[in-house]
Amino acid sequence: MSLELSPPECVRGMKELIDRNAFERNVVVPGLKIDAKHCSILLKQLNKCLLNQPKLRNIVPDTEDNSRKKIVLLNPNVSLTEGDEELLKKCNCERVQYELSLDYEYWNSDQVLRAVLPEDIGEVTTAFESVGHIAHMNLRECQLSYKQLIGQVILDKNSPQIKTVVNKVNAIDETYRFFQMELLAGENNMITIVKEHGCSFSFDFSKVYWNSRLQSEHKRLVDIFQKDEIVCDMFAGVGPFAIPAAKKGCLVYANDLNPESYAALVKNCKLNHVEERVYCFNMDAKEFFSHLLQKNKELCLDHVIMNLPATAVDFLDVFKGVYSTVAVKCTAKLPRVHCYCFSKAEDTVLDAMSQISSQLGVAKLENCEVYSVRNVAPKKMMMCVSFELPHDVAFARKRDQSAV
Repeated sequence: MSLELSPPECVRGMKELIDRNAFERNVVVPGLKIDAKHCSILLKQLNKCLLNQPKLRNIVPDTEDNSRKKIVLLNPNVSLTEGDEELLKKCNCERVQYELSLDYEYWNSDQVLRAVLPEDIGEVTTAFESVGHIAHMNLRECQLSYKQLIGQVILDKNSPQIKTVVNKVNAIDETYRFFQMELLAGENNMITIVKEHGCSFSFDFSKVYWNSRLQSEHKRLVDIFQKDEIVCDMFAGVGPFAIPAAKKGCLVYANDLNPESYAALVKNCKLNHVEERVYCFNMDAKEFFSHLLQKNKELCLDHVIMNLPATAVDFLDVFKGVYSTVAVKCTAKLPRVHCYCFSKAEDTVLDAMSQISSQLGVAKLENCEVYSVRNVAPKKMMMCVSFELPHDVAFARKRDQSAV
């Protein structure tokens, strides 16, 4: 007798809907009928020989004739030692066969999908990003024919926390940089609430950008900020940097071009009771930063966040000469810029610094720190380059004009 607890072979080939009844399976395993008083000593002595399978008990009641005895379930793939056999005799154990009844609820999503999908499909995808009640998947081309079935299994195996399963479509909104998505299973409700590091964020996931995998990065950067510092977030989204920074006691100027993100940002500031510490804007990032310093000529920024890794480097030219008209007292301390970018180079740190310095037109970045955030694809790393804004860049126009 061998232990085989995989789903029945008859489920292979399901394509659109899961037939849960087809997963019912009875499995016979060896057991020992014993008096209840011997349970503890047998469990201790036979630990390595027990059934020891997820979601299954090693001891079950004996249901025959209202018996008060118990049945200890064994793994048929493990043999008892001579010492074990002696113990069974002392405890007057009776060898029996016990039938386990397994069904769809027993197996996890990976086991179900491996049993259902074609064997030649390759890797089975069960991983997803949790965004509140939404499971956000990124299925491969070979899995798309089974997307509804995959979505249903993910929903079944992760409820009640997950109520909606969506798949990322390759198309990305070019203006606002959020992913297009399609509903695979569950409720067609994209309005969700995410809790992260003591803050709550409410938004329509189909209309804004959110990445739960960045929560440790959000915390890492905000931990750098000090109370009463002034922070400028040029691509604020729904507020994953701005709101925890404000909760920490910073004054934040937060901007996002997407009207939906801006509306969610305003709402989330109120939701987290930091509306008096966050000034929200809905502008192009370059226009926003220039407007901010022109409107507040004595504003002394401590930090500037540029979290738009696909294109943030292209926005760095906004710093060229932008401080040429601000108050003298603010020129002694220029802000520390935290610019995100992608790198496919072998030396990602050197490449990230090179991207920034080249765009700014400087040979070297002062007090520069580079942090590898996460792998976003094979040989593609998300990086964060933190550096002090160079004086030569900040006052470029002022110096050019004085030289004329």
